[in-house]
Amino acid sequence: PLVVVYTMRGEVIRLISARRATKQETKAYEKGI
Repeated sequence: PLVVVYTMRGEVIRLISARRATKQETKAYEKGI
């Protein structure tokens, strides 16, 4: 899984970071948090 951080500037999407999700982040996502 990937964690992607981005911001919207009007019509432009700026990518801030993309990295592998940690085990805790993956578990939280699977729980629906």
